[in-house]
Amino acid sequence: MDEELRKKAKKKVDAKMSFYTTLIVFTFTAVILLILTLIIPGIGFWLLLPIPALVMVLGVLYLNAFGYNLNKPYTADWKEEEIQKEMLRLRQQSPAADAKAPAKDETMELKELETLKERANWEEDIV
Repeated sequence: MDEELRKKAKKKVDAKMSFYTTLIVFTFTAVILLILTLIIPGIGFWLLLPIPALVMVLGVLYLNAFGYNLNKPYTADWKEEEIQKEMLRLRQQSPAADAKAPAKDETMELKELETLKERANWEEDIV
């Protein structure tokens, strides 16, 4: 089961790395097109037309790789951390999720109950 989750997580992380590679290639392409526009002003308009298409492709790749949320800054072990996150997310989504790992909602509920108990005990001591 873990191997299957790892494969899915690795596929997701590879999509993120592909986005970064495409971003670098498209950035250099756009810079070259802008330089050519300055050098050859007569056809400058036609050289700028591919840039919006490149931006749209990058947008689609971004949404495919990251979704709608923004991630924290990247560390040296970013790829392995991302694989672990994806494995955890996929494990929680799978129908045969382990009973050992509590869902985020359950964990939050327990913390809320603990804080309520602490407040109740604190108020009783003062009165």
